[in-house]
Amino acid sequence: MSESGRAEKSAAVSRLLTDWEIYKKADAVMTYVSFGSEVKTDAVLEKILSDGKTAAVPLCGEGSEMTARVIRSRAELSPGAYGVLEPSETAPLVAKDRIGLIIVPGLGFDKNGYRIGYGKGYYDRFLKDYRGAAAGLCFCACLYEKICRGPHDQKVGFIITESGIIKTGN
Repeated sequence: MSESGRAEKSAAVSRLLTDWEIYKKADAVMTYVSFGSEVKTDAVLEKILSDGKTAAVPLCGEGSEMTARVIRSRAELSPGAYGVLEPSETAPLVAKDRIGLIIVPGLGFDKNGYRIGYGKGYYDRFLKDYRGAAAGLCFCACLYEKICRGPHDQKVGFIITESGIIKTGN
C-alpha cells in the first residue's frame, strides 16, 4: 500500500474510532503509537488529548512487561528499545481498571479478534485480566478469516477497519 493510501485509510479508521460511542464514553484511552505498516494513530492520539481524556501510551519494559503511562503531548515520546515512540519511565502510571478503551496494534487480525503481533507478547499479557473494551485497528486488506494462535494469545472485542467496526463477540 502506498504511503498516501495508508494515510487515507488510517484517517478513515481514526474517524470511525473517535465517532464511536465506546470512545466517547471512555475517560481514559490507551493507544499505541504507530510504527511500520500499522494503522497510523497520530490523529487518534491528538484527538484523545484535545478531547481532554487521559491519554495513555504503552511503555514496554524488561521481562516483556508493558505499563500504561500518561502523556500530555506527543513531544513527551522518544524512541524505545524497538524504535517505537514511548513515554519515559517517569511518566505517571495509569491503572488498567481506569482505562475505558485500549487501542491495540496488529499486523493483521482475524474475525474472531485474534491478532498477529510482533511476537513479544506484550499486549497479550497486558490484556489478560483487562475487563474494559479493547479494539484492534487494521486495514481491510489485513483482516483474515482465521489466523494461527497460541494458548496465551488474547483477543480484542472489536476490530476497526476503514470500512467499519466489527464486534468479535469477546
